[in-house]
Amino acid sequence: EIKYATQSGPILLIDGKINPIFKKDSKNINIRNGVGILNDGNIVLIMSKKEVNFYNFASVFKESGCTKALYLDGFVSRTYCPEQKWTQEDGNFGVMIGVTTSKK
Repeated sequence: EIKYATQSGPILLIDGKINPIFKKDSKNINIRNGVGILNDGNIVLIMSKKEVNFYNFASVFKESGCTKALYLDGFVSRTYCPEQKWTQEDGNFGVMIGVTTSKK
């Protein structure tokens, strides 16, 4: 009995290349977020603040140095990042992805 889930896909970057199904001039715009993987294995989480098409969103991951990236979800997503003065506390949380650092 699954109560909460997150959507994933389509894939944004395949081996450092933008998925060929995306068109630069696409009018399919929305708030988007996704996760990418850098060459060193670290991850990059990106959420747009403005509506963007898949091609341009994938381009941000590519420019960030990611070799692979996956679209996670869209306009229902929220970001809580007080360090960047970005806190969205409206709505209900279903799935959360957190990034933590440890100090040694």
